[in-house]
Amino acid sequence: MSNWRDHGPVTDEDLVAYLDGMLEDELAEYVEGEVRSDRDLNARLELLRRGERPFEEAYDLLLHEAPQKRLKQILKLAKEPPPKPAEETEMERPAARTAGMAAGARREPWAGWRMLAAAAVLIAVFAGGLYSSRLIQVPGQKQQAAGDSWSKKGWRAAVAEYQSLFITQTLQSAGGDEQEQASSMRVVSNYLGIDLTADKVSVAPLELKRADVLKFAGKPLVQVAYLANGKTPVSFCIIKGKRKPHELAQEQRLGLNIVYWDTDDFGFMVIGDVPKDQLDEIARKLRRQVS
Repeated sequence: MSNWRDHGPVTDEDLVAYLDGMLEDELAEYVEGEVRSDRDLNARLELLRRGERPFEEAYDLLLHEAPQKRLKQILKLAKEPPPKPAEETEMERPAARTAGMAAGARREPWAGWRMLAAAAVLIAVFAGGLYSSRLIQVPGQKQQAAGDSWSKKGWRAAVAEYQSLFITQTLQSAGGDEQEQASSMRVVSNYLGIDLTADKVSVAPLELKRADVLKFAGKPLVQVAYLANGKTPVSFCIIKGKRKPHELAQEQRLGLNIVYWDTDDFGFMVIGDVPKDQLDEIARKLRRQVS
């Protein structure tokens, strides 16, 4: 095996192959060793790793583990309880059985309506998990709900649904020093084919937290995430692909304000629960800085 040092440093393609399990054991061990010894390389690996979030598979696994057969049996018994055994006279019962039946008679039975309610609740919980797994998805995954896909609704709708899940705590612990931010921006720049730096994507009153590489409808998508005034999640997103250029425009989706614009090769949007005029000012600054 030739040493990769003879041909240059470990690339993002090498890291993706490692994450996909496509490398032979020796090469995988080599990459792991390089990641342990190189802080920038480790940051790039973690950034690429965050680009794949298998939410749907997790929900499907939960549903697979659900005791559906047992729940259905409980529901059936609650609706159609078995008939009571014929009563025997005291003389027909053996002494031991008489004592057992007397003890059972002192126990309060679980009423049929209670069984029905419990079974219905449990079934609803697992059914709800399945329904949620089909609705809550990340950019690039196909929507499983009845004939309505993210690719049909467009990338801004997909980002809005994803952004609506963010809360302050989602980003509060994110972020890093200048070296980590610089490394992250190199990864997203290479991924999109556009020159981005931490300075170019920084704008007040937003605090830069992290950048993620994603994919939507087969197109590279990058999300730069911030907290506005230390509490409100805001994202600056860029998608690569031929487009019809247009100037800044505003819209609202899922209660979130959006400012977006397009160039020949990229689509841009800024989204967050901040006032329209403030978001417009932020978008105009970012547009000047990344152009």
